Amino acid sequence: MGFLFKNIEEILASISISITILIVILNVFLRYGFGFVVPWSEELAVICFIWSVYLGISSCYKHKLHMGVDVIVTFFPEKAKIPFQMVISCFLLTINLLLAYLSYDYMMLSNKVTPVMGMSYLTINGVLFLCFSLMSFHTINFILRDFKQLNRQQSDTV
Repeated sequence: MGFLFKNIEEILASISISITILIVILNVFLRYGFGFVVPWSEELAVICFIWSVYLGISSCYKHKLHMGVDVIVTFFPEKAKIPFQMVISCFLLTINLLLAYLSYDYMMLSNKVTPVMGMSYLTINGVLFLCFSLMSFHTINFILRDFKQLNRQQSDTV
């Protein structure tokens, strides 16, 4: 259970992109091999692709793989780097929580359905809320990790 929870973004993103690839390959094969297409395949491929992109964003955020500008942090003394990172993390937490709230509102306003599958846009827009909620959770983990590191750093100097 720990592995599943720890890697939920990667697992769901892998499933989503796999479904996208399989559906597109199947649709190309059916179009050129038999002259017909599965009507709902394009919609499902787009939905799965959207989910894989946003879950990938959250996964990259969790592993701190997004680009950052840390040139300012390099000028700080060693003792000031962690508190500065905590301030940045608090700012990012505020942004992520705000975006999670706004995406929840957006998701709840989704009353349209897809033309072919009749799937509610709630399932498509729900990934926004999930992504920003997960990013908020990861930011809290970053703050807690920095706080523990700061406590260790202060106890080492005493």
